[in-house]
Amino acid sequence: MGKKSKISKALSFAIIAVILCGIFSFNVFAADPVIFDFSKYDNVTDILSAATGGDGQFAIANDGSAVVLFAECLDGYDPNDDPDGKSLKGDLYASINDFASYGVDADVYQWMRMSVKNEGAATGFEVHFSSPTKDLNVETSITFDINPNSGYTAYIYNVTDACKKYYPKRAADVENPDVYPDHWHGLIDKFRLDFMYYGESGGHARTGDKLYIEYIAFFDSEQAAKDFVFTPAKGESQIKPTEEPAPADNGNDAGDSDNSSADKDKDSDSDGNNMTLIIIIAAAAVVVIAVIVFVVIKSGKGKGKEE
Repeated sequence: MGKKSKISKALSFAIIAVILCGIFSFNVFAADPVIFDFSKYDNVTDILSAATGGDGQFAIANDGSAVVLFAECLDGYDPNDDPDGKSLKGDLYASINDFASYGVDADVYQWMRMSVKNEGAATGFEVHFSSPTKDLNVETSITFDINPNSGYTAYIYNVTDACKKYYPKRAADVENPDVYPDHWHGLIDKFRLDFMYYGESGGHARTGDKLYIEYIAFFDSEQAAKDFVFTPAKGESQIKPTEEPAPADNGNDAGDSDNSSADKDKDSDSDGNNMTLIIIIAAAAVVVIAVIVFVVIKSGKGKGKEE
């Protein structure tokens, strides 16, 4: 009975150790999101630089019950005046102040989620970023699809995939059109919002186009981005927890025959989950083996004494 009791206790200890190991592993590998809650600021210059193009106006504004970042094009692009699209009018932009201090490691934070209300016909939202491999440049700019003339919508994108898909569309502008590197790596130290986007030259927002942004957040997994429930510092969130985020094609053209981006995103997320599971199982196995060895040694010593 004594020996069975010892084995039972050892097995109980092993089970507890496995559970604790699993909890510890998940805590180690889950990174806290980096959230830009625009309701936290009273003045737009507290969060954004004053740099702007296209005669844009930016403000921290009340939109119903929400306190959001507001952008409006005051004097935009007119296709009647420039049918060839060479003008840069309507290219609104502003950078987030001291972005490096937020600790957005691109190798960890692959997923971006933002809540946007678009009171115009623009179909794109562009960002520029600076990484250890490339400063602000066409090769570190990405356009994300947004719905025209729409209320607050949550969009989720894998930034790395968006980078890779975006470069071929800008082949005429990049330094080496035969190579499309992914610069979303390392600590991102600059992040610029280009708001409303229509085409490849400038942005071409129209006079009167308006955009409202509740938040922009970065996550270490697609699931974390999907599960995120935004709680603003001031006002009420316009994205309810039960609403599904808008599907993202990460910059694919409508006629693109490559429909595997969603599968790739799932595979990428699955690979990360599988790696975590492998680490947990390996750690648990080590604990169990150690316990069994301990029990066997103790049992052998006890048997030797009886003899």
